[in-house]
Amino acid sequence: MQRRYALFQTTAFRLSLFYALLYSLLTAVTLGVIYWSTTRYITAQVDAALIMERDGLIHEYHKGGLSALATTVNRRARDDVSGGHFWLILGAGDQRLAGNFLFWPSGLDGGHGFGYINLDNLSIPKDQRADDDDVDVRTLTTPLKQGARLLIGQALSSEEQLADHTFASIAWGVGVVALMSLLGGVLMGRNVLRRLESVSEAAGEIMAGRLSQRIPVAGRGDEFDELAERLNAMLSRIDQLVCGMREVTDNVAHDLRSPLTRLRNRLEVALLEAREATEYREVIEGAVADLEGIIQTFNALLSIAQAEAGMRRKDFSPVDLDALAADLGELYGALAEEAGLQLDFDRVAGACVSGHRDLIAQAVGNLLDNAIKYTPTGGHVRLALSREPGRVRLTVSDSGPGIPDAEHARVMQRFVRLDTARSTPGNGLGLALVKAVAQLHSATVSLGDAQPGLSVTLDFPAL
Repeated sequence: MQRRYALFQTTAFRLSLFYALLYSLLTAVTLGVIYWSTTRYITAQVDAALIMERDGLIHEYHKGGLSALATTVNRRARDDVSGGHFWLILGAGDQRLAGNFLFWPSGLDGGHGFGYINLDNLSIPKDQRADDDDVDVRTLTTPLKQGARLLIGQALSSEEQLADHTFASIAWGVGVVALMSLLGGVLMGRNVLRRLESVSEAAGEIMAGRLSQRIPVAGRGDEFDELAERLNAMLSRIDQLVCGMREVTDNVAHDLRSPLTRLRNRLEVALLEAREATEYREVIEGAVADLEGIIQTFNALLSIAQAEAGMRRKDFSPVDLDALAADLGELYGALAEEAGLQLDFDRVAGACVSGHRDLIAQAVGNLLDNAIKYTPTGGHVRLALSREPGRVRLTVSDSGPGIPDAEHARVMQRFVRLDTARSTPGNGLGLALVKAVAQLHSATVSLGDAQPGLSVTLDFPAL
């Protein structure tokens, strides 16, 4: 019973009820127009028959006068076996001259034209009275010379039966349409309710902490399936972010604990006893270095968060990757030379993309920094640009140890470092930032084997 009441309270049921009433109203209007047209057609046919009868009698009147007209009317009244036709001729002073009406019916004035009366059996002879006295008659009154009048009438019993039957059919039709529409609305509402209940149940599971729960997809390819797929994609992204946040929390605690502990120890040791100014300076310089590393970590996290949130997209402008790469090549060329490495640069003109120049520079700088950091002395690093129809590719490759294929996806996550001992300088956020910047620019990032070494390619949509 609770489920039934829930159905009646749903928006789907209310919409179904509204459309059922709307369809019923439209059906009633349509069938009402048909009924009106039918009755108009029946009336027109009866009027045409009365006019034809009147014209024939007037022709007799013009040929033989009032006596000939009376003779013709009496003959037709006697020959009318159906009892559905009526005539009356009144002379001067309303004297009845002929016809099967005993007197002029009430409800008709002395004018001329069409009219309606309800058949009064007292106005016709007893032998011509019908069993049913509730019969409408369509009349046509015509004035004659010297104050005489001619009345012609035709009973509408068969026409009324047809009209009543038509009206009853219309009423039944409207009722059936309303009932079927309402039943269809109930069934549709139940179906919609079932689909929404599956979404609600999945949402309840997720709210309870089971982030792996997904909304079932019926496989019908309808709007609900599309909504479920989009929500599932969103839930997968949320699950990924939550898992990433947990991992980030653990890694932040690990990566920041060491410099913060080292900073605290240095300061505590410096306070244990009086020292020379040079010793205090060394302690302060070490503390500044530790703080600089912490600030760099937080800046990298902030840049990743801003890129993933799309906050910098409003600052996009045309970026010439060739000019940007030239500036970075000049900057990191000196670092490579100091490390005993050779930095090569392959340029290409017209490599323009739409993006945030500083973020792209930061991402490419991270790639060059990693390449220089992990490439042994005597090796080489290459920064290459290439163009294809609709795409611009930027690749940074080196001759270092590379990254195993199985680790390519994992190293793109935050705080993931293959150096589990954390002996190499860094915070494990470089490639995560590269991935976030690539996603912000609708670009793809892929890792490959440079044989030997690692190659990282950023594939941008060309401007």
